[in-house]
Amino acid sequence: MILNSADILSQLVKIPSVNPMGRPLSGTEFLETRLSDFLESLFKRLGLQTWRQTVHPDRDNVIAKLDGDVDTTVLLEVHQDTVPTDGMTIAPFAATRSDGRLYGRGACDVKGGMAAMLTAVSQLAAQQPKGMPTVFMACTANEEHGFTGATALTEQ
Repeated sequence: MILNSADILSQLVKIPSVNPMGRPLSGTEFLETRLSDFLESLFKRLGLQTWRQTVHPDRDNVIAKLDGDVDTTVLLEVHQDTVPTDGMTIAPFAATRSDGRLYGRGACDVKGGMAAMLTAVSQLAAQQPKGMPTVFMACTANEEHGFTGATALTEQ
């Protein structure tokens, strides 16, 4: 299965993963849990070894591994959380498309990059090209307010 980057981006934006940035949790849009669940399921559908690393309660890094056939390793790292939706004048999780662009919370920072990485990993998994390195993709938690997901990843 090779993913389409525009379609996967739309799916990612529709999944709220707002970092509370130190605020009390008082809405359904907070934390990465739903996105972590989606990513774990997607990686498994792609046939990748997948695991979660708990960083905080309800905030996990999701890590996937695609085995290559050479003695080289590549790490793709991207964060799951977005900044809050304060001041947005559009529906933050509608993933609205207009004039060839997709709008919504996280479309640029960083779900667009995540969609590109997921598309590349899906293509590598489907094609298994000769000379491919082992690829890890780490989707980390809490980048927007503390970097604790990336820090936990380096400690593993």
